[in-house]
Amino acid sequence: MMKKRKNIMLRLISVAAFAALIFSLPGCSGIGNGSSAKSDDNRNEDGTYFDNGETFCRGVWAVDDGEKRTGYYRANGRFVDAQLGMDVPFSVDVKENAADFHLGAADFTDSTTVENTGKGKRTVTWTNENREEYLTLLGGQEPDTFSSYSRNDLGEMAMDYYEIQNEVRPESVVINISADGMASIQLYDKAGNEIAGYDVDSITGKGTVKDSEEKITLVRRTTDD
Repeated sequence: MMKKRKNIMLRLISVAAFAALIFSLPGCSGIGNGSSAKSDDNRNEDGTYFDNGETFCRGVWAVDDGEKRTGYYRANGRFVDAQLGMDVPFSVDVKENAADFHLGAADFTDSTTVENTGKGKRTVTWTNENREEYLTLLGGQEPDTFSSYSRNDLGEMAMDYYEIQNEVRPESVVINISADGMASIQLYDKAGNEIAGYDVDSITGKGTVKDSEEKITLVRRTTDD
């Protein structure tokens, strides 16, 4: 258990280090230090963001490992873990292809290379770990107000939805958030039988009942529900 917790912490430190690095590079107005200073260099008149060709421009970048959505790098100095829902602040001292930063009481240094693979697309290679991550600019999202649903969020929301519709609460839930941010949700009863499934966007909670075109919206239950 301790080893598992250590691996989770190293992962969070790793992604925060990269977020700190990319958002402190030229074109990002020094926002890697956690400030919420704004730059209109890559902003449309309607407020959405476009890729201006800088290494990393302002906005919200979704990150995946080729199979699952792992998080969001927000250009206000914060990283949101898509799986666990943790929101990690950081400060950073940027060097050439490297970043020295502080995340709470932990120190961590790593180096990356960044490849521009298309409009709003970047491939990041973590040199020490020899692994790649793939980033997509979410042009319609504002870094200071962006939010998404974690696996835990989606699980509770899906069970709440089923319970309201059927007056019985599922026993368990299995969720996979794919690289494109879509969440596949399966609900099970006490006997282990699958009783329902939903496919929803992990940012908006909107989607459909699995294997049908019935539209649904999962929301957080309030104290009045």
